[in-house]
Amino acid sequence: MKKLAILNNKGGVGKSTVSVQLAHGLAKLGFRVILIDLDGQNDSSLFLGISEANYRKTFYDLIDKRSKTDIRECIISARENLDLIPNSNIEEINAEFYRESRIDLVLSEKLIGLEDLDYDYLLIDCGPQRTRVNDAVLCYVDNIIMPVQVEAASVRACGSIYEYLTELRLTPDKIALIVPNMYDQRTKDAKENLEFLKEFFSDKINIVTDPIPRRVKITEAGKMGKTVFEYDDESSNQFFKVLERLVENIG
Repeated sequence: MKKLAILNNKGGVGKSTVSVQLAHGLAKLGFRVILIDLDGQNDSSLFLGISEANYRKTFYDLIDKRSKTDIRECIISARENLDLIPNSNIEEINAEFYRESRIDLVLSEKLIGLEDLDYDYLLIDCGPQRTRVNDAVLCYVDNIIMPVQVEAASVRACGSIYEYLTELRLTPDKIALIVPNMYDQRTKDAKENLEFLKEFFSDKINIVTDPIPRRVKITEAGKMGKTVFEYDDESSNQFFKVLERLVENIG
């Protein structure tokens, strides 16, 4: 099982949107996928049309010492080949993780049994900023996929991910894919920012994917609890290009 974090320290870059599209896209390619929503806003769950009314147990139950919860009890079938573990009480999860002495081992312990469920890919949608939950995720996963909004502040903040990994004593080689998102090819500014992004990561071959254009239909799909593969052919073709690079870079 390949373990991937979708992460950016900056909010508003379309991280949950990218998480959902990649998860469903991999599922449509025939891979068995599980997506863990660890963003406090639960956007990945909502973008798949799953609300709190559909939850039985969540990731929080896995870390609640008063509850002996099997991981299977937290899994929701979201689409064919795609399962979801939602979250609740993210602040309490973060506080609990601060009490753990070995943050590098936390998720291996809390997600015990997951490796036995025959998934090909685990994707974790992370919240923005540096949190103890994200520390645990970065220690646990094999690779990072980083969506970056193609605008100056977001692009120039990319270096912070290297600082974050250094503080955790993790290799920057974990960064496997950069996904330029919300790209407006009509503007000179967007084109310049895309070139800057490519130059910034020029030492890593094929790490920057083709950009995902800013499209109203992508937003509409999420609001309706659908993925682009269910709603808009043109957008789905763009994400399939990203998926090709993902499989090429990660396997």
